[in-house]
Amino acid sequence: MPSAVASPTPPSADKVALERFIHQTDASPVDRQLLERFERLTGQRPHRFLRRGMVFSHRDLDLILDRYERGEPFYLFTGRGPSSESLHLGHSIPLEFTQWLQRVFRVPLILMLTDDMKLLHSPSLKFPDVRWFTVENAKDMLAFGFNPDSTFMFSNLDFVGGPFYENIIAVARHIRVEDVKDALGFTDANNVGMLYCCSTQSAGAFAHSFPGILGEDREKLRDIACLIPCAYDIDGYFREVRKHAETLGFIRPAFLYSGLLPALQGAAEKMSASVANSAIYLRDSLEVIREKLTAESAVDPDVVLQYLQLFLDDDDLLASVTQEYGDGQKNASDLRELLVDVVQQQATRFQKGRATVTDEVLKGFMQRRLLV
Repeated sequence: MPSAVASPTPPSADKVALERFIHQTDASPVDRQLLERFERLTGQRPHRFLRRGMVFSHRDLDLILDRYERGEPFYLFTGRGPSSESLHLGHSIPLEFTQWLQRVFRVPLILMLTDDMKLLHSPSLKFPDVRWFTVENAKDMLAFGFNPDSTFMFSNLDFVGGPFYENIIAVARHIRVEDVKDALGFTDANNVGMLYCCSTQSAGAFAHSFPGILGEDREKLRDIACLIPCAYDIDGYFREVRKHAETLGFIRPAFLYSGLLPALQGAAEKMSASVANSAIYLRDSLEVIREKLTAESAVDPDVVLQYLQLFLDDDDLLASVTQEYGDGQKNASDLRELLVDVVQQQATRFQKGRATVTDEVLKGFMQRRLLV
């Protein structure tokens, strides 16, 4: 069995921001010891995002591994705020990683579509447009191959009510406005709904919110833990709920945080679906991908190497290419050509998966049923 790499280093020019996040929020770094334990317990080599430091920090992953070792239940929870017609390459990171975690741990997964939050954060968006984005993004997400028997997906606009809404209220009663403003940078100019999104998202971190989906007996669901793979920049939405979870009689959710994929132009900005020239869209044709990645004036050479660190799965080839680039045996154009091939393969896999996600398939994932 291949061993986990030692001392994973985030493939990001914004390494300072990631270190600041760990320091300021008391999250724990993903280190060699944790990866070795993960591999020992699961029998699976850690995903390249773990090996290479893209998934760079965590909260209570050690406790989730304790539960896994004892055979105690937990589930995965993550989601997406639909704001554009197509996902981009950066969105693939948490989705690919979550699909891998579900396969390795063989546990249920809840996928939340925060369409309500998008309407609150962007008042100019119209309800029909967001509804359309929700359907398109949902199908894009399912293209990553989640287990249909173990996955439930829902839209907040359609699902919120009953036990889920009860837990929203339970969480909201404990979160102070000043704490949300501090965690998320909100001001008095923000609408009241944006403050409320914190409790809406957090309710999904409790299995107790999903009777008939994660189990039949609602009270017994309090004993099921939750692991949330997500980008570190949304930590503020969940930080408050960890403070109050035990007061509410719930298990504190655990987290695995990933960094952000830089824009094509460099790490000063993250890749954004709303800024077309910053992004490789997963629905881009192979020709468009080549054009975007070989435009020397538009793509930072350091970004090319960072993208290879994230999306080239072959460790030996990555080490060889990195060494040859450092020694001057390969230039930026050589790296771009390799990256074009890697990203085209990634897009091809996605597009093949996306073609299989019909309206009926989506309906099946969104049907309220007991997961296995």
